[in-house]
Amino acid sequence: MNISRHGIPEIFENTHFLVDKNGKLMYIDKTCENIFNVRPDECLDMIDFSTLEWVHSKDREKVRENFQSAINEDTCSKIEYNLASMEGITLSHTLFPIYDNGGKLVSIHGFFEKHQPDNLLELEKYNVFEILELFNQISLIVSKENPFEKTISELLDKVLEIIKMESGGIYILNRETGNYILTVHSTFSEEFLQKHSEITREWKSLLPVMDEGKVVVIQDVLAPVPYADTGRKMSAINEGFRSFAGIPLIIENSINGILMISLSGIHEFTELEKRLFSIIGRQLGNFIKQANLIDQLHKSRETYQDLLDNAVDIIYTHDLKGNILSMNKAGLDTLLIDKKDILRSNIRDFMTEESQEVAEFVINLLAQGEEIRFPVILEVIRTDGARLFIEFNIQPILEDGKPVAVQGIARNLDKRLKAEQNILIFNKALNLTLDGIDVSDADYNITFINEAGAKMFGYSRMELIGQHVSIFYAEEDMSNFNENVMPAMKKYGYWNGLILGRKKDGTAFPVEVTLNSMMDEKGEPLVNLAIFRKRNKLSYEKYQ
Repeated sequence: MNISRHGIPEIFENTHFLVDKNGKLMYIDKTCENIFNVRPDECLDMIDFSTLEWVHSKDREKVRENFQSAINEDTCSKIEYNLASMEGITLSHTLFPIYDNGGKLVSIHGFFEKHQPDNLLELEKYNVFEILELFNQISLIVSKENPFEKTISELLDKVLEIIKMESGGIYILNRETGNYILTVHSTFSEEFLQKHSEITREWKSLLPVMDEGKVVVIQDVLAPVPYADTGRKMSAINEGFRSFAGIPLIIENSINGILMISLSGIHEFTELEKRLFSIIGRQLGNFIKQANLIDQLHKSRETYQDLLDNAVDIIYTHDLKGNILSMNKAGLDTLLIDKKDILRSNIRDFMTEESQEVAEFVINLLAQGEEIRFPVILEVIRTDGARLFIEFNIQPILEDGKPVAVQGIARNLDKRLKAEQNILIFNKALNLTLDGIDVSDADYNITFINEAGAKMFGYSRMELIGQHVSIFYAEEDMSNFNENVMPAMKKYGYWNGLILGRKKDGTAFPVEVTLNSMMDEKGEPLVNLAIFRKRNKLSYEKYQ
């Protein structure tokens, strides 16, 4: 006689048996007493693969198909099922066909193995401190600050170790396509990777994970599974999966990935396990986000560190509350502060009261998703008490399309505005006069206006920041603006005269305007200073 081509492995600790081709038990060894609690001779009457009365009714069809497969297809396979008379006891068996020299099936050799019910995560074995230590181990992996893929690969290995699963993969959401891309995996074959490296909405069995953030578990892929794709089911079987779970990776209530975990055996997932999987998904999602941010930060540092250190302009970042996150050497030198102290500071610590008001308005605009297209000039107080005018160009730092911080480049205007007298005049006019005063950039976009000026035209100060100075001119006076004012400013950097102003409510009124440009060393305009004074109607008519 010869055994099928599969061969019989070393199975010293299992119960051996022989069955004829009709399913009648011919022999079983004495260790059967440990499983069925009866003697071998009693087992000969009890075990019959044609009736399967010793198998739980819900599993009989599965066992019958397995037995017929061994007879007809020369296959050996291991299956698990419940016993009829012993609630909660799971049995597995593996069958090996035996043939005579002529290739005729004469009997089937097999062995039984008993499984006690268990949980992948047995909480009763742990106290709360041990559970926290498990998550601490995951946190320590992130703290190593390795490259991103190495970090999440170690995270996957640790999670599989903690929840006692054999294989798995982490799929991360591609926000451009809406699909989930396999980023790291454990023990997947090349064929599986080619077919399943991307999860789309065609994976209907995972829609609860993708749409609602629910944990999905399948105890046995051989059993009927609602809306399961046949091709993927066969792929899972070929990979050796019998049970698997899909766990959402959630970051700030947004699903950003899927953790797929699998076992080669059948496992009845408990509600407790599902809840713990959900917790692990949230924790792992946050850790992956943290690891990704750290990785991006390191890459940015490597690429731009030399540029930052040697830049002439001030380069900085701060969060939406104004807490400073970073600043280069030029900024530290300008403020006369060291790196340790700047990281304990808020941007408001270095601004005058009026500049704080403007800065808060601009930060609020950024937080609301508004784009700031104009430079902002603010008065900054250095640590030695000296005051400087600084021009800020700022942009939001986005995460998932939402502003989370601010990055900016600032330039010390005092180094370029060498005419100190202009600054003193500006300060005096700003603090003492009742006239309207505005400051605009080289393109005549308003970067500052005092309260008297905003009130004169019926606006709030914040409504005018970023607007072009032509907002002050009545439509019927725009020819004067284009034919007289602008040519004079370009040629002389100075203009004085009467205009017809227009309030926010549409009211027209006469205004005397004095314009003055502050030039750089090459004669190019840096900023423009305007002083407005309301005139009576008679004087304007005389001007006309």
